[in-house]
Amino acid sequence: MVADALSDGDDPLPDFIVRDEGGLWVELSRLGGSAEFRAWVDQTFIRGVCFRGLDYAAFQHLAFDCEAGRADDEARACVAAGRPSRVRFSSGMSHVLPVRIPLYRGLKISGARAEYLFEPVSIECTVPRTAEGGGAGGQEFDTVAQKTRLDFDEFVAQAWLKGLRCGIDEAVVRDAIGNERTGRIVIAHAVPPGAGRDAGVEELSSGLHRDDAPGLLPDGRVDLARFRNRFPQIRAGEKLLRKLPLVLGAPGRELDGRAVAPALPKDIDFAALAGTGTRVENDAEGEFLVATIDGFLDIDEASSKVSVTEKIVNRAGVSLRTTGDLVLMGDDYEEHGEIQEGRVVEGLNVTTFADVFGKIVSRGGTVVLKKNVSGGAIVNPGGQVAVEGRASGATILAPDGEVTLQYAENSLIVGRRVVVRERAIGCDILADELDIALVEASVLAGRTVAVAQVRPHGPAETVVSVLLPPEDSQGELVRAAHAQLAELQAVDEQARQIMEALRARPGVGNYLTVAARVQRQEIVLNAEQQAAFHKLRDSVMPVLKAMAQVSEQGKARAAHREKLLAAIAGVEAARQAAVASIHCSVADIGGELIVHARHLAADAKPPQGLAPGELRAFLRATPGGTRPLFAGSGGSFDWSPAGSSGEQG
Repeated sequence: MVADALSDGDDPLPDFIVRDEGGLWVELSRLGGSAEFRAWVDQTFIRGVCFRGLDYAAFQHLAFDCEAGRADDEARACVAAGRPSRVRFSSGMSHVLPVRIPLYRGLKISGARAEYLFEPVSIECTVPRTAEGGGAGGQEFDTVAQKTRLDFDEFVAQAWLKGLRCGIDEAVVRDAIGNERTGRIVIAHAVPPGAGRDAGVEELSSGLHRDDAPGLLPDGRVDLARFRNRFPQIRAGEKLLRKLPLVLGAPGRELDGRAVAPALPKDIDFAALAGTGTRVENDAEGEFLVATIDGFLDIDEASSKVSVTEKIVNRAGVSLRTTGDLVLMGDDYEEHGEIQEGRVVEGLNVTTFADVFGKIVSRGGTVVLKKNVSGGAIVNPGGQVAVEGRASGATILAPDGEVTLQYAENSLIVGRRVVVRERAIGCDILADELDIALVEASVLAGRTVAVAQVRPHGPAETVVSVLLPPEDSQGELVRAAHAQLAELQAVDEQARQIMEALRARPGVGNYLTVAARVQRQEIVLNAEQQAAFHKLRDSVMPVLKAMAQVSEQGKARAAHREKLLAAIAGVEAARQAAVASIHCSVADIGGELIVHARHLAADAKPPQGLAPGELRAFLRATPGGTRPLFAGSGGSFDWSPAGSSGEQG
């Protein structure tokens, strides 16, 4: 039993409410906001009126989600979609009968939920008494309890007045009413605030991801020691990252309708990510991090800066797990992590900032180790190698370059020039030029050797081999040149005799004498003399041709003689220069030292090209012809082939 629907004669409706045969509507373009709608709902429910045929979802949306400005936005969206800019929330309005109001009991609101005790309900009705013995004065009436049910529309209105304005579970309430359930049931939950989304970064470039698939060998087999593309290249203008803006979470609602603000998502300083070779650009599609140069990606984990550099920078180290062996095409490479044992890095201009246990092979340029190399190998045939830390059990090969070390122990070192600034202990070192501060129990070989100090280290002595050019390396060439000079001299003598014989032929001498005087304009021939002269020339012409041929051959021999003499002089100058560059000095001998001079074999392979095992054997060998220069444990030593002096204090 419900009250009659309200008529047009009741209280006037607000301007934003439209009532027609379809029900009650809110005209969004006229609604100032949810607060205005809630104020009207308050007045309506207080007057004992409820909304019939209530669309609870639409009712909640109008009451709480149409804040100022949003209603206008929804209205414009409706117009753009070709729909009326209004929302239906009820079929009509009616008063709640006073006798039904007590049916709706109080709510138990606890925190974020509300409970309601459902039980059978009834209303008292007055009905005519039907039993005999009714009063003579007229019809008598009895009051009886008539069973009834709650009504969802009335339930919403009464719950609103009791403070439950938001979050009713419509399905639960309708089910409890329709199936006459009894007991305390949770009928409403507060609406928790929706989770927002922190600002983030979206990767756009494939160059941000390495290809860690195993490499392929030339024959098509898989190379498990290498990754396919560990350092992709980045092109100028390429978009690397896009900023994903933060998204605010939807506000929640308490049961009484109060808004609960969501947690504020975290933003990021996108510009702070731009490192060298990148910049932030904004366009209609968003905010982007863009490469400004061609190069290789470098992400600094400490600062999160993204850079594009001309050099390859790796911070994770080189191991079978992280990178595998590396073959780098760039002109510069920086490694900030360890190069593990067994791993190989091939590149150009390699700089490491952590310990090296593996192998570095450079195509030239400079290899710089800021820390130590232990048990590893550095190969840079035509470039420079510098180790700022310690070299221990290492192999360093730069036969045509320069090697600079601070401290070396039990290492094999080869270079055109080798400098050890602090100490070399138990090392095998070969170089054209050697400059070492302190040596202990090492084997050295070079043309120019300069050692500041020799000190003992266990029972082993220090051995220095002063390398001399092969004794006959150029002698054979010089002897061959002298032999050719002798042959030329003999041929010249034969040619002189032939020339004298030709000159002695009849008429030849006379013709040559006259021809010479005519050429010098000492005489002038008349016509008769010229005719006789031409006749004489014709008669001796075969002899003249033979003499010219002999003369040309003599000129060729003279040119060849000059070349031979120049070659002999060059060989002699080179030999003198080589001898002049050879020098060995040990300033302070405080341990066992052996020095000898050793001629290299003319037909032997250059020692710089020997394998490490062969090279160690070469350094320790004393072939025939080796000349001892010094053996002792004190004093100093200074020697050169031109003039030597050895001192033992």
